[in-house]
Order: sequence, then C-alpha cells, then structure tokens
Amino acid sequence: MEPVLVCPACRTRTPERIDVRTLERAGEVLACACGRRYPIVDGVPLVLADPGPMLRDEAAMVLERDVEPEVAALLAEGGPDDARYTRWLEVLSVYMDAHWGERASPPPDGAGAAQGAAALVAKLAARREARVALAVELGCSVGRMLAELAAGADHVVGVDLKHGALRRARRLLAGEPVSYARRIVGRHYAPATAHAGELAVGPGRVVLACADALDPPLLHGWFDRVVALNLIDQVSHPRQLLAVCDGLCAPGGEIILSSPYAWQSGTTLEEERFGGEDPAAELTRILRTGERLSGPYTIEDEDELPWILRRERRSLVSYRVHYVRARKA
Repeated sequence: MEPVLVCPACRTRTPERIDVRTLERAGEVLACACGRRYPIVDGVPLVLADPGPMLRDEAAMVLERDVEPEVAALLAEGGPDDARYTRWLEVLSVYMDAHWGERASPPPDGAGAAQGAAALVAKLAARREARVALAVELGCSVGRMLAELAAGADHVVGVDLKHGALRRARRLLAGEPVSYARRIVGRHYAPATAHAGELAVGPGRVVLACADALDPPLLHGWFDRVVALNLIDQVSHPRQLLAVCDGLCAPGGEIILSSPYAWQSGTTLEEERFGGEDPAAELTRILRTGERLSGPYTIEDEDELPWILRRERRSLVSYRVHYVRARKA
C-alpha cells in the first residue's frame, strides 16, 4: 500500500465520515477532479488549501535555488541581519547541522555541536525492528528523521511548510550530497557538505509535501507510525496537532511526539498552551485518557532527551525535550 496525497481544498468532514479526492500528477502539477491544481517545484509539491499566507511569507524561498555556499555567504554578508535570505541561511545552517552534522564534512565546530538530534535519532533507530507499512513525519525539515523512519517502514511521507528544507531532504534521501553554508559568526559562513550515505532511501519509497501540519493532505487512519518531533510548540494550535496525529494513526498504530514546550508569542496562541508549568504531564494525561482524541493511548516509552542546536561557532542552544511513544487501541 503506497501513500497518496489528497486535495485539502475539497475535503469535506461530517461526524460520520471524511470525503476526499486523491491527486494525480500531470507534468509539474498535481491535479484534483474538483479543478484545483497544485504546483510541483523542484520535485516537491505545494499542497495547501490556502497557499496565500505561506506564499506571502515564503514565496522567495520557494523560488530560491541552491547556489554554491561561497556565493550564499557573499549574499548574506551584505546584510542586514533581518533580511529574509540572511535569516533563511541561518535557519538552514542550524537544521542541517542538527540533522546531518555527524554526516557532514567538515563536522560542525563548537563544544557539543555534533550532538544535535542524536538522542532523537537513536529513539527512531530503535524502532527499525518493529517494521511498519506506512510512516509519516509532520514537520520533517531537512529529512534526517525520515531516513530513520524509512529504515523501519515500506513507505514514508514527510510534511513541512519550509519548501527549501524539503528540497534538500529530497536530494539527501536520494543519496545526493547537499552543500550548504554553515554559519561561523554573524553574517559570516563557511561551506559544508552533508551526505546520507547508507541512509539513502530507494526510489518511490518517500513522498514529500510542502503542506500544513495542521491540515495535511493525507488519508485519515492510514499510517502505522505517526511522528511529530519538536513541533507541538511550533504551531498555533497544539491540541489540533494532537488531533491530526490521532486522525492519521491507524488502529493499533503508534504516535511519537517530542517537545521542549518552548512556547512563544506569535507562534502558539496563549489559550492553546496546555499544562501550565508541566506540559509533559498534561500531554501524557491527554494521551492516556484520549481527551478530545478518538480514544485512549497506551504509553510505551517516555523520556527526557537532549536536543542541541548550533547557531554559530560560539553559540549553542540546548533543550531538554520530552519524548513519548504511545500505542493506539
């Protein structure tokens, strides 16, 4: 059973059912029988019911093309610090190092920088033996976790709103090297190259979509493993994200979540921040009771893990993330 993408524009929900139409590829477009068409840019489709808000913020990044790291560094050097391209280079540097730093040449410098997402990677790697047919990651960024999911699944789907991150994930998972500009200090960058190596995924096993994690273009109840790492505090409605994960998860499947619960104004609505001073306890309570979900879950693994983001040579951001893996009844 291979994953398919569905049209988020004409999907209808009632208390009894969800009606969807699947998308068909026609050249560089995904088309729906309802008349909606979704563009495919550099191998990654943009599948949003309302692309307006994303394109207002990210249109230039969708059209951005990979340039040599030395050229990117020159573009950033002219500033200012808050220029959209400069900010994108910083974000890309942070997440390429966090996801692929141990497979990059040269490796990231700075004490602890190479640790990145190693603890989360190890948790997913441990699930390889419990193989599943379909897995999905919401908020997959540049794709390191998708590589681990693919090692334990027949097919994987990755969803993210950052088209530039998905393009690089596509190339890395296909076994291609990806060069990027690594931030050294301020607006100064140096070249680095990441390789997936043996983690590359065979043709036809990965589907990527630039889409909203709160409204993904995916079939309800199809996925045996649903993953959303460090995403709960990066969306406006974290309760809705939990409901999406629950909706995507097949009966008997598992969901894997993590978060540092680093709430920020402008990202997560105040009234949506759950759990007060202990969001971790509240998340496990929600899962165990099935509150506003389809039913209760059994917690099979819970942990506190390090997550290190290298911002530049002399600056790291260190989080302790709450990790939970839960089984649907």
